[in-house]
Amino acid sequence: MTSSSAVPVLELGRWLPYRMFVVAGRVAELLESFYGPRWGLGLPAWRILAVVADRPGVSAREIARACGLDAVAVSRGIAQLAALGFARREAGQQDRRYASVTLTPEGEAAFAEIAALARAIEARLLAALPEEERAALDRALDRLDTASGKIAGAGWRALLTEAAGAPPSETEA
Repeated sequence: MTSSSAVPVLELGRWLPYRMFVVAGRVAELLESFYGPRWGLGLPAWRILAVVADRPGVSAREIARACGLDAVAVSRGIAQLAALGFARREAGQQDRRYASVTLTPEGEAAFAEIAALARAIEARLLAALPEEERAALDRALDRLDTASGKIAGAGWRALLTEAAGAPPSETEA
């Protein structure tokens, strides 16, 4: 579909990142409807809980990278988890500015409950696909993850240059 000026229109409903966002958003909303009322967790705190469960002793900086959250959101999320008794923040031995975050037994139990629901949601989603499509989806998501990292690394300027018809430079490729 094009506009009257012959500029291609972005068909949001067919745009891959939006479609992935919609699916992820529905899942996040469903999970939040469980852990929000149950423990008073917000989405950032849940993401942090999941990262710390996966990587005990992780730093706030590593959490921010893994969750796509800024330092303030990470700090607030860690504080919320600590206030709930779900996590401990311990200063580093050599550098007091570095702190590692670990889950408490209560945090591990909460994570286990949420993870069980998350796995049930994933199983239901994957049940919509035959086995060969599941394997193809897994491979495709790996490739899309790699490609999105390269795109993000190159930056939006490189994309606009490419869209204007100029070949990507060595630093952009």
